[in-house]
Amino acid sequence: MTEELRQDLVQIKETISEKQLLEIAENAFKQALKATLETKVKNIFETVKFLFNTTIRLVRYTATTIKEHGLSAPSKWLKDAKEMVKLKFKQLQELWSSMTPKQRVDTLIDATIVLATMLLVGGGLDFEGGLPDADLAKGVKMHRNIFTHTILIGLVFEFLLRFSVAASIEARKRGFTPKSKFLNAVLKFAEKHHLAIISGMWLGLFVHFLKDANYLAPRTKPYVGIKNVSMRTHQNLLASNALLSLIFSKQDMKTQREAR
Repeated sequence: MTEELRQDLVQIKETISEKQLLEIAENAFKQALKATLETKVKNIFETVKFLFNTTIRLVRYTATTIKEHGLSAPSKWLKDAKEMVKLKFKQLQELWSSMTPKQRVDTLIDATIVLATMLLVGGGLDFEGGLPDADLAKGVKMHRNIFTHTILIGLVFEFLLRFSVAASIEARKRGFTPKSKFLNAVLKFAEKHHLAIISGMWLGLFVHFLKDANYLAPRTKPYVGIKNVSMRTHQNLLASNALLSLIFSKQDMKTQREAR
C-alpha cells in the first residue's frame, strides 16, 4: 500500500502540472465552500418555512375541531393522529414498493452509512467521546471549547469532505487515476456516499450536543472560555447547536442516488 501511494505521488507530478494542481485546489475549494454554505442556508430557510406553515395549519385545525366537536375535540385529535401515522406508513410502503432493487440497495447502504457515521462521530451508543470530545487530547482544560462543541466543527468537517470529493473529481478529469487500490476505493466511496456521511455526522453532533446540554438537570459542564454567564446560558448554547446540527443533517441523497 505504501509503495502504491508513493507511485501515486510520482504519477501526480508526471500527470498534473503545478498550475493544474493549483487550479484543482482552487476549483475544489470554491465548490466545497459554495455547497457547504448553500446547503446550510437552504436547510435553515426550509425549516423556518416548514415550522411557519405547520403552525398555521395546526392553529386552523385546532380552532376548527374545537368549534365542531367542543369538549370531545381531544379524542378527535387522537383519532386523526393515528390516521396520519397510518397514512405516512402506507406512503413509505408504497415508496419502497415503487423502488427498483438497485434503488432499495442504495437506500439501505446510505441508511447504514448514516447510522454508522452518527455513532462514530457522536461517540458510540452512549454518545460519549466521538468527534467533539477529541478536544480531550489537549487536556481537560480544553474540553468543551467553542470549536469542538459548536457547529463550527461540523462545518469544517463537511467542508473538508466536500473539498476532498471535489478535488478527486477535478483530478480525474485531468487524467489522474490512483494506482493504490485502497486510495481509489476510499475516493470512490466518498464520491458516492459523501452526503450520507455528512448527514450522519450532523446527526451524531446533534445527539452528542443535546446530551451534553443536560437540559433537564440544573447543571452541565460549561464551555471553556465563556465566563460570567449563567449555567442555563451554557445549556442553551449546547441545545441551540444541537438543534442547528439536526437542521443541517438533511441532505438531498435522493438526487445523488438518481445521478449515480
